[in-house]
Amino acid sequence: MKLRTLLLAGAALCAAAPAFADEAAVMKRLDDMQRMIEAQQKQISSQQSEIKSLRRALGQRTPKHQVADVETPPAPNNSVDERLAQHQQQIDKLTVALDNAQTATRLEKQDQPTWNFAGGRPTISSPDQRFTMAVRILGQYDLALYSQKGSTRMLGAANGPDLSSGANFRRAQIGFQGKLFGDWSYFFNTEFGGSNGFESQGRVQTLYIQYDGLRPWAFRTGAYPPPGGLEDNTSSSDTLFLERAGPSDILRNAMGGDGRDAASVMYAGDEFFAALSWTGAKVADAATFDEQNALLARVSDSVYADSDSRFVLSASAGYIFKVADATSAVLSPRPFTISAAPELSVDSTGAKLISTGALDTNHVFIWGGEAGAQWKSLYAQGGYFQYTVDQRLAGAPTFDFDGWYAQATWVLTGESKGWNTANAAFTPPKPRIPFSLAGDGWGAWEIAARYSDVNLNDRAGVIGLPLPVGGIRGGDQRIFSLGLNWYPNGSLRFLIDWQHVDVDRLGTIPGPPVVNNTQVGQRLNAFSLRSQISL
Repeated sequence: MKLRTLLLAGAALCAAAPAFADEAAVMKRLDDMQRMIEAQQKQISSQQSEIKSLRRALGQRTPKHQVADVETPPAPNNSVDERLAQHQQQIDKLTVALDNAQTATRLEKQDQPTWNFAGGRPTISSPDQRFTMAVRILGQYDLALYSQKGSTRMLGAANGPDLSSGANFRRAQIGFQGKLFGDWSYFFNTEFGGSNGFESQGRVQTLYIQYDGLRPWAFRTGAYPPPGGLEDNTSSSDTLFLERAGPSDILRNAMGGDGRDAASVMYAGDEFFAALSWTGAKVADAATFDEQNALLARVSDSVYADSDSRFVLSASAGYIFKVADATSAVLSPRPFTISAAPELSVDSTGAKLISTGALDTNHVFIWGGEAGAQWKSLYAQGGYFQYTVDQRLAGAPTFDFDGWYAQATWVLTGESKGWNTANAAFTPPKPRIPFSLAGDGWGAWEIAARYSDVNLNDRAGVIGLPLPVGGIRGGDQRIFSLGLNWYPNGSLRFLIDWQHVDVDRLGTIPGPPVVNNTQVGQRLNAFSLRSQISL
C-alpha cells in the first residue's frame, strides 16, 4: 500500500470529520496511522520469517517420506489480511470524503471577492475577474497669485479686469469604476470642486456604461468627456500644467468636457485610436429650450514606438449642427461664445481676457492637428486649431479664429512618460524610487515649458480707428509658462508654475474708463501651486 494513498486517506478523514478539523490534529492522525501501518508491516514480515524458519526446521527433523504426510499449518496472518482489507475499505471511503470536501471548499471560494491595492487604488474583484469595482479619488488644491501693474489694468472694463488671487479646490472627485459580466464597464464620478475660485455643491463629472465585448471596439453612452484630441484626452490628473493649453481647451469647452451628454463609438488598438461621438449639453449647464447637438471625431496613430520612444499624430474635428436656442420663440437667438481664460482658474471673478462675446450662431466648425513625441526622459507636444463660426442672420459674416501651442518637458531623475492606450494620450512619469526620508528615494522631478497663442480677432482693424464692418475684436492672448513638477510616488503630485500673460485687444466700448478703439489688453504674471492626490 502506497504511503501517499494512506496520507490522502488520512487527510480525507480530517476534512470529513469535525473531530479532525484542526490542522495539527490532522497531522497527528496521519502520523499515527503511518506508524500503525509500519508496525503491522513489520509484524507480517516477522511472522513470515518465523513460518519459513519453522518449515525449514520441520524439513530437517522429518524423514523425506513423512514430510508429505505432515499437514501444513494454516498461515497465521489471516487476521492481518483481514485488518488490511478493512483499512483499504476505510481508505476508499476517506478518499471519496476528501474529494467531496475539496469540491465543497472550491465552490465556496468561487464566490468570495478579492481585494487589491495596485497603484494605491482600492479594487474589489470576483475570482473570475468578470466583476470589478475600483474606488477613484482625485483632489487638487490650487493656490495662485496674480501680479498685475496698475497702469495696464483696465478697472471696470469687461476685457481688462483685476484678477483675484486666492485658493480653491479645482477638483474634488470621488467615484467608482469597474466591469460587469466581463463585457460591460462603467464609471460613476462626482465632482465637488470647481473653477473661478469657488467649489460646487456636487455634480456629475462622469457617468457612463460601455460595452467592451467586441474589443478593441467599444460603445459608450452617458455623460462624460468625449475624445477630442491629444491634449484634451490627457486626464485631468495628468495635465502638464494646472490647466490644459488654451487652443485645445476651446474645442473641449465647445463640444466636450466634463459631464457632457454623449454617445461614442471607439476603437482603441495598441497603436491606433479612433472615436466618433454625438454630444449635447453639459449636465450642469443652465437650462435651454433646445439643447446643443454636435458631432466630435478624433483619429490618432503611434506612427513609431519602441521601448525608449514614441511619436504620435492626432487629428480632431467637431461640428455643432444645432446651437441651443435661448428661448422657445420661433426666431429665438442662438448665442455661442468663444473665450479663453489665462490657463489658470483660481480667479473668483471668472474673467476671460479674450472673448468673441455672444454671437447669434447657426453652425460651428472646429478642427485641429496635434503631434507628440517622447524619447527617454524628454517629451514634446504641439498643436494647431482653427475655429469657424457661421452666424445665423442673413448677410452676417462668418468668423474664422485660430490658436496653437507647443510644450516640452525633461524628467530630471531619468524616468520616461507613459502611454495610455485607452485614451491615446501621454501619462506622467512613474517614480522609480518613491520619496522616503528613510531611504535614498526622492521621487521623480520634471521641468516643463509651454507657449500658447489664441487669436480671436477677425478683421479687427487698427488702433485708433473704428471696428471695420464684419470684423470682431476678441483679442489675442499669448502665454509663456514654466513649471516644476514633483512626483513623490504614484499617487501624489505637486506643481509649481509661473505664467507670463500678454493680451493684445482693441476696445469697442465707448465712454470712460475705456476709450473706444484704444488698447485694452494687459500684461500680467501669475504664480501658482497645486497639491494633488490621485487614486
